[in-house]
Amino acid sequence: MSESLPTVPAKSSAALPVDPLPVRPVPPAAACRPNGELPLAVGRSALPAYAFGSPYTLQVASRITQCPPPPPDLREPSPSHFVYGLTLPSAGVTPLIASEAADAVLDVHEVEDELVGPALELVHELAVHACRFTGAGEMIHLVLRRFDGVLQVVAHDTHTPHLNSRLARQCAERRRVSLTGARELAEGWGGECGFAAAHPPATGVCTWASIGAGRAGTSDPGGVQGEVA
Repeated sequence: MSESLPTVPAKSSAALPVDPLPVRPVPPAAACRPNGELPLAVGRSALPAYAFGSPYTLQVASRITQCPPPPPDLREPSPSHFVYGLTLPSAGVTPLIASEAADAVLDVHEVEDELVGPALELVHELAVHACRFTGAGEMIHLVLRRFDGVLQVVAHDTHTPHLNSRLARQCAERRRVSLTGARELAEGWGGECGFAAAHPPATGVCTWASIGAGRAGTSDPGGVQGEVA
């Protein structure tokens, strides 16, 4: 049965609580964008840079083409290091399909049982969020990855940041409301959540959320840092 996607109503800034998402200081050149567009994610990241890049360019192409090509990775699946990408249509059933695919990935890699539930919930939440900001007939892209103990979900939608500063602020408020569940889940597991304009050649917005191996109050899992509108 198809799952309907709830709409995100517009709310005034006065009705919203102070944004609890982590904000990392950025250079003045990156922080100030007079057109109101979300700043690009810049600076240090504990995870590979392609988390904020094009969803279709997950690695740098070599200048030399080897033929015959090298063999694929034949090592046993690791529960601590993996990366998978999934491109799906913006549709009511997409969050369910994304969760089922993620469940298979976590099962093959034998990820710890206590992380499977919150990881699948995070995939579902970000898939719903990405579909809210992607029109029918367009595609969202999800990345599920584990790196140095941090499990991260990245979602790309096609809703390009607005040039008008007022519209940009209103849209960012809608995104914060839409991400309430994902943010609470991530922070409850010692992770974090945020969003930023996607790096070219990708368009739209990149949203990420991560969970560590324990509840809030544990040591920093080294999750990704980025700009939060």
